[in-house]
Amino acid sequence: MTQTRLSSGPSSIEEHIVTTYGALRRGIGYLAIALPVILSVWGILKYGLPLQDSISAYYHAFVSTGQPPGLFEVAGNGVMRNWFVGILWAIGVFLVLYRGYGRRENIALNIAGVLLIIVAMFPMDWTCGVTCPKVSVHGIAAILFFLTIGYVCIFRSGDTLPLIKDSDAREFYKRWYRIIGTVMWVFPLVVAVLEFFQLRPFGTRTVFFIEVAGIW
Repeated sequence: MTQTRLSSGPSSIEEHIVTTYGALRRGIGYLAIALPVILSVWGILKYGLPLQDSISAYYHAFVSTGQPPGLFEVAGNGVMRNWFVGILWAIGVFLVLYRGYGRRENIALNIAGVLLIIVAMFPMDWTCGVTCPKVSVHGIAAILFFLTIGYVCIFRSGDTLPLIKDSDAREFYKRWYRIIGTVMWVFPLVVAVLEFFQLRPFGTRTVFFIEVAGIW
């Protein structure tokens, strides 16, 4: 008697593990891409919230709607606060749970995940204006997060690239990992300099767009 499969699924436990591993990798990327989109677009459509000067500003930014807070909303300041904190926590926890290929990569990813949670739990200063401190836990954790991920791209990608048999493909990935890692190092440092000296060469949203580019 032939057994009929009622639903499609992995043919082996190995395939299931690989599929789950791939889904986790993609999920981290999708959340990162979605973060600035949700904050900016939903903030505009739902609340009429103007585009903020930085992604971190969405922790505090608010408009007076006169309506009681709904699901995922915070009464008073920070109408997008829960989205900001929730997505950062999700990415941070995923990075901690994600197992790097080697010990050094795994340690780096764990550190990156913890740093991102620190970014969420220690928000930027908001009401101090020009008197805001130049250095903060939030800012330091954010910069270190990008530097750590950049380190993974540049230095730890070599742990797995030798597994690619095609030499052209191997060189392609090697080159792009280095480019992406370098960009992830440069962009947050540029933001730090702009914030420290209060420079806005491309308008008030300069930092926001540089942050988005660095995340993507």
